[in-house]
Amino acid sequence: MKKEEFFEILGELDEDIIQDAREPVKKKTGWKIWGAAAGMAAALTLALGFGLGGWGRTMRPDHFGSQAGNSGHEEGSLFMSYAGPVLPMTAMEGGGDISAQRTLIYDFSLWDPVWQPDENGGGRYRSSTDLLVTDTYTLTNLTGEAKTLTLLYPFASSLWDLPENMPMLTADGTALQISLRAGGAPGGFAQTADNPEDTGPLDLTWLDSWEHYRALLSDGRYRSQALKDFPDLSSIPVTVYRFTNAVGPEADEKAGCPNPSIRAGFHLDYDKTTVLSYGFNGASYDREAGSMIQEFSIPQPGDTRYDRPCYLFVIGDDIRDMTTGGYVTGGTDPDTSPLPGCSVEVEHLLTDLESALREAAEWMYDSAAYSDYEQLEGKTDFALYFGLMKEYLLSCGPLSQDGPERYGTGWLADMNFTHADRVFYLETSVTIPAGGSITVAAQMTKKASYDFYCAHTENQGVYGYDLVTRLDSCLRFTKQTAETVHTDSVEFVRQNYGFDLPGGVTSVTLDPAAEHYYLEVRSARAD
Repeated sequence: MKKEEFFEILGELDEDIIQDAREPVKKKTGWKIWGAAAGMAAALTLALGFGLGGWGRTMRPDHFGSQAGNSGHEEGSLFMSYAGPVLPMTAMEGGGDISAQRTLIYDFSLWDPVWQPDENGGGRYRSSTDLLVTDTYTLTNLTGEAKTLTLLYPFASSLWDLPENMPMLTADGTALQISLRAGGAPGGFAQTADNPEDTGPLDLTWLDSWEHYRALLSDGRYRSQALKDFPDLSSIPVTVYRFTNAVGPEADEKAGCPNPSIRAGFHLDYDKTTVLSYGFNGASYDREAGSMIQEFSIPQPGDTRYDRPCYLFVIGDDIRDMTTGGYVTGGTDPDTSPLPGCSVEVEHLLTDLESALREAAEWMYDSAAYSDYEQLEGKTDFALYFGLMKEYLLSCGPLSQDGPERYGTGWLADMNFTHADRVFYLETSVTIPAGGSITVAAQMTKKASYDFYCAHTENQGVYGYDLVTRLDSCLRFTKQTAETVHTDSVEFVRQNYGFDLPGGVTSVTLDPAAEHYYLEVRSARAD
């Protein structure tokens, strides 16, 4: 199968994945946007998401305010690490016949220090900057007949943080049965602050302000895509080369063999062939000569990679003239010394892309990118993990027509979609009697937005929590209120709610015309 035929098949699978989200989220930082990712599942590596987003930003010059509303501060801060807003519930259809009153309770009890003993008889006081949120909706049926609604409760999270961020839904105090739906990570690529003149796409965009969530959700396409099934790639043939039982000497710097490696070299037509790989950590590409080299360090007993296979997945025309050999070190320089006594078994298999990717995904799920701290098994569902992996590959990875250069290696382990921020949806059904009401509540632990300690910004020690009032919701809100409780350990720095802790104002009615509310706090305790 030729490469262009492969993309035609992808288009037949679901045009939305290829087309619907080509427009990236618009950024306000002034960095250039390079290209548009096709689809919903762009990946965001932990390292990039952790640091680069904030360093190039200009912080707002507003000074810390009092406990009151700070009416002069119209917008919240741009934090380096953005946790996303609390989003409103919606209904798949029929929401126009339902009136809704929303009440949010912000519980700061996790900020209170709690003594935690250690194994040596000592201990220390510990606290958290997380917020306990109860987001309650009183839904009233305005019609003369019972209404069954399919409700969607959206929340911001990455796949990695999903267990900590997932809300619990109840109706009149009883737990609801839910289905979890996952939106893709928004696509698009931007320059780094350090390389503004570079001509290629370097960094994936990420959701770093409430406005980015507004851009993502405002037209309903993101939610619509999240409710669809994951793509099935079983109709796409693939050739698999499985590498097992790699043998070689132990690493010995003094003997001139610091990193014994297996190298696989082959020829291909880059216009007709796409190569994905798992387990390889070095590569060389020569498009003009039609050649490629992929290599991996030979794992030793006790290594997390020991007894794990490595894979080459070939889509399109098969590769040719493969040779394998051992070398004294990783890398693919032509003068790297060959290493005798190395061997590897290579199986040549024909299968479909769904089966091939699933086999690699099972290894990645067990220990993503070979790092034990990345292990996802038992933390989240494999079907969800695998589905989001496929969406990412199709949207902006090497299986998309707009994939960035940084992922041109085709290394699956490099595409760390698990840490990409996205919007998940809890789907459930409720029945509201004619003229009656029910109360649906979402309870969650909400992480804070913050600036990194080493940045030394004026927001050091300040934590932010955002709320949006009606974004992508079809419910008819007649009233929304917010309340704060257990605030002894915090001081309100900036806000637009109107809370006044010294004045005893802990409950406020929200303006229905206001899209966004923010609350920024710091510890009231002397450290």
